[in-house]
Amino acid sequence: MADANHPGKRYTVAEILAMLQDSETVADITVVPESEMHAHDTDCDSDQSDDEATGDHNRLPSRILKGEGFLPNSDMQLPNPPDDDPGCSSSVSQTETRKVSGTNEKVTSQIVGPMLHKTKNQDRKFKKIKIAAKAPAQANKKYQIPRYVPKEHDPGFTSDDPVDIFLAFYPKSLRDVTLEMSNLYAEQKGKTLNLTEDELLTFYGILLISGYNTVPRRRLLWSDDCDVSNNAVKDAMRRNRFDEIMSSVHLVDNMKITADPFFKVRPLFKHLNDINNAIPIAEHVAVDEMMIEYFGRHGCKQFIRGKPIRFGYKIWSLASSSGFVHQMEPYVGSHTHLVETGLGQGPSVVLGLAEKAEVPPGVKFYHDNLFTTLSLVDEMTLRGYGSCGTMRQTQLHNVPFTAPQTFKKTPRGDAEYLVEAEKLIVRWNDNSVVTVVSNMEREFTETEAKRWNKQKRTMDKVRQPKCIQDYNTHMGGVDLHDQFVSRYRVNIRSKKWWWPCFSWALNSAMVNSWCYYRSWKSGEKDLLSFQRLVAQTLLLRHGTKPSRQGRRSSMAVAITDATRFDNLNHWPCNTGSRYKRCKNCGGRTSFACGKCDVPLHVECFKKYHTE
Repeated sequence: MADANHPGKRYTVAEILAMLQDSETVADITVVPESEMHAHDTDCDSDQSDDEATGDHNRLPSRILKGEGFLPNSDMQLPNPPDDDPGCSSSVSQTETRKVSGTNEKVTSQIVGPMLHKTKNQDRKFKKIKIAAKAPAQANKKYQIPRYVPKEHDPGFTSDDPVDIFLAFYPKSLRDVTLEMSNLYAEQKGKTLNLTEDELLTFYGILLISGYNTVPRRRLLWSDDCDVSNNAVKDAMRRNRFDEIMSSVHLVDNMKITADPFFKVRPLFKHLNDINNAIPIAEHVAVDEMMIEYFGRHGCKQFIRGKPIRFGYKIWSLASSSGFVHQMEPYVGSHTHLVETGLGQGPSVVLGLAEKAEVPPGVKFYHDNLFTTLSLVDEMTLRGYGSCGTMRQTQLHNVPFTAPQTFKKTPRGDAEYLVEAEKLIVRWNDNSVVTVVSNMEREFTETEAKRWNKQKRTMDKVRQPKCIQDYNTHMGGVDLHDQFVSRYRVNIRSKKWWWPCFSWALNSAMVNSWCYYRSWKSGEKDLLSFQRLVAQTLLLRHGTKPSRQGRRSSMAVAITDATRFDNLNHWPCNTGSRYKRCKNCGGRTSFACGKCDVPLHVECFKKYHTE
């Protein structure tokens, strides 16, 4: 629009601020946002009241700086604009949007222009801003993410023994709390538990064995039946003693209940996070959610459609690309122990996990569209972190990209991108339309990716943006940890709501110790071999073999009786060994039934097999 000072000239808010940079006068500037800068040419009017705002002009959003502005009822004279200024709108930060074809035969580039998308029949909206007229801050074109400097390796992790590594990641402080609170809980119920550390470690070993040697009921592990019995478990702890420990195991004092819905398992996450933070954080980390399977009733139970585990407790997690989790925090609504940044739940999770894990500058974060917003990327840039993530269409605001429904019709591999300040925003057509924002690249670059062609039934090469390739490479750390945990998850269950968290923490510590063993100790064992070695060693080192054998199961008795009365091939034979007690009369005899392998007198043979 034209003003009285320079008829025929149009000015953006950024240009007016630049012209008034030497003035100390406080002025009222009326702003027409860029998406509606031509609304004054129509007869439409706004049905909303004008908004007024005051503050530092350096923090104005780009949609305000790019909008047209004028000084209503002001005697202030604007200086003449530069001669080379054509009078058209320009952006305070260099913003460029391009469309790129994804075919290999011909790659074309077409400049669309800075924010040229227009909409018709929009309501007229003005925004009044009262600010000091000074020059706006220019975008830093040479900004780079600080160089990643890894933390020195903790000398406390020096052992190469898998059992010692596991006990380091399931620390002694947590085991001591479990011992103290379990004995206290038994006393509160009027029982005497007297749980020792050896028994607790044996208890952990039996739980780990149930992850890869599953039976329908846990008591079958102590059965004498050859098809389900487990001699390692039977020789380490009595069944009744295991039941006593499982009914009394606890992590907190029930007499000190708090409003936190997860107060019963808070020590688990606290102690595990403390020990995980001692490991140097990798250069590339991912933020995502994990699920602890649970089908009972609890206020914090979540449902996530499309996940391998749809029902359960949600855990916000920060993990490296190898699957090692550095920080985890259960989602419990307002009681979630993460800082509130005011940027929304997703950005607060990313920034909160980074603060709790004490992530050093230079680390590059990858996150999906649940967390990614443009404000998050700006905040990560200010903190010296790299940030790359997929975005939802609702978070793009005024970014002039082609609508997803229209862009989906373009050839596979086509891309369009926008460079603004420290951000690169890319939209790419793959199986579906993907939008990614990153602050780690200043220029749009492409690589090649292979995709299956249904018509030709061959693998085709398509162009893929480099930022999307990096995202696919480093994003799967949390899902990888979740996958490892689910492979050999503890199969012994309980009706207590917190038991899934307790058993999951044991598996998570196992996976973290295995990732550490594989990455830092160059171990070659797979996860199953590693878990079997740890479980068996715990039983052998800390288990106590029972002094006498228990009773035979009812199943064993039923099988013996079915064979005893079948009247087939039962013959007395002389064993040639020392005398044994007859099964029928109790007298001494050297004869036995060759089929039943039962000592019997010849006189008692018929009576035993018929009565």
